[in-house]
Amino acid sequence: MLPSELVLAIVETISEQDPLFRSTLLALTRAFPGLPANHLLFQRIELDHAEQVVHLTRRLVQSDWRDIVNYTREFKWHGWMVDADLIVNILAKFPMLRSLDLWIGTHFSPEHLTDIFQKPRPGLEYLSLRFRPYVQKANYLPFLKGSFFDSTLLCLAKWPHTTLPTLSIVQDAIPESDTPTKFAQPIVFHTLDSSLPIFSQSAVLSNLTSLRFCLPARPMAIPLTNSPRSLPSLEMLDLSTCTVFGAELTDTLLVNLSRLKHVILDNGALLRGEFHADDWAVLGKGCALAGVKRARDRERKLKQARLAATVETAPRQPRAAKAGRKGLSTAKISLRPSPPREDATPHVSSTLSPLLLARIRVWPAVPSLRSFATTLAPSVSPTKHAEIRENFSRGWREGLAQLIQTRSRLYQAYRMGSATVMRFAQEPLGSSDQDNELNGLVEVIEWDENVEEMGVPVLCFAGRHNAAAHEAGCAHSFAWEAWKE
Repeated sequence: MLPSELVLAIVETISEQDPLFRSTLLALTRAFPGLPANHLLFQRIELDHAEQVVHLTRRLVQSDWRDIVNYTREFKWHGWMVDADLIVNILAKFPMLRSLDLWIGTHFSPEHLTDIFQKPRPGLEYLSLRFRPYVQKANYLPFLKGSFFDSTLLCLAKWPHTTLPTLSIVQDAIPESDTPTKFAQPIVFHTLDSSLPIFSQSAVLSNLTSLRFCLPARPMAIPLTNSPRSLPSLEMLDLSTCTVFGAELTDTLLVNLSRLKHVILDNGALLRGEFHADDWAVLGKGCALAGVKRARDRERKLKQARLAATVETAPRQPRAAKAGRKGLSTAKISLRPSPPREDATPHVSSTLSPLLLARIRVWPAVPSLRSFATTLAPSVSPTKHAEIRENFSRGWREGLAQLIQTRSRLYQAYRMGSATVMRFAQEPLGSSDQDNELNGLVEVIEWDENVEEMGVPVLCFAGRHNAAAHEAGCAHSFAWEAWKE
């Protein structure tokens, strides 16, 4: 018989991603009862049947359960029928997981997820929650009971600063075979307008680079980005099946998420109505001018601060006396004590003078978008794809030309001394300087960015499952790597 050390060395040469890895390892542990392979066997726990959950629960009550906890780095539950309390109890023993992947079926309640995420998990690097609030047909019982999972977002928002880079929250859409029954999409998160802004600017998402948040037919762009501190490090965003229109992509997502490089909007409502080639030119131009719009929005806020400072610093004129006979109520002599006079020095809320604020201009950043994926309406034939890409490219080049002109005017104003040019800082906004008009702005030092050399973002219309027709370097390829698909 081979020594167990040699068998273990052979097993370690097999990739853990191999679909036969676990079955091979289990067979070897039966053939070699003394094989010290617990660190390989329990490093990744993958369950898809309720019976497996029961067996693991029994295993964790044995005397060596702490050794198993120390070995485990990834936990995956891919099933819809289970006793949710068992999942909660199992995860309570694994506080230091690096990867957590859960399917949330009808047996889970919001209280179960609150119990799972009540305590922070500081070592977590990947979190995936997939919701299916129905079994074979739509079920509105959670809606009638008021059972929604907004508390899960608020619970995660209370976590301290972490290094979580990847987050996936997906609600399964009703299958197309069930659509003739006229069921609307079940609701998983009810109050997104109030819970999502708190979640998106929380400390737990400060280092998030990849986000997938797919809720069928739900508007997501505005509540996800309505704060300057929302998702400061995000580079890839997947809002497939959500309601995101073209103007929200260019004027909301790309403007407020300045580091966003890859966007996926499959099975959504990007462009409404029939196909028009000019719509894609407008979309391409808007994507290229996202930095210009962000700069103008900030200049508008600076102007509002300047006007407010001007009004507050203006001297207050005494009220003129009216002509005519004075009555007792308006007599100049009174036995009552005079009210205290206001301080002669007015209170100024602005930290800068109106003159200085008037001279500040904001340098528009180059577009960050590198790839964009979306599915087209069935009425748009594949023969139109080349025309769409051509019009998008035309609009993109027009936007870059306008960006170059805007930058040229600002540079000339700087050279003539008529303006102070500032740009957005690379670091995220802090929480202590909220009232500072220049918070997040730094003075421009380098002017030689080659905007002309920027390429057109890669467009992909293949959808996430059709691997044969994808464009090279499309957003889906980055998503597959992030979501481990």
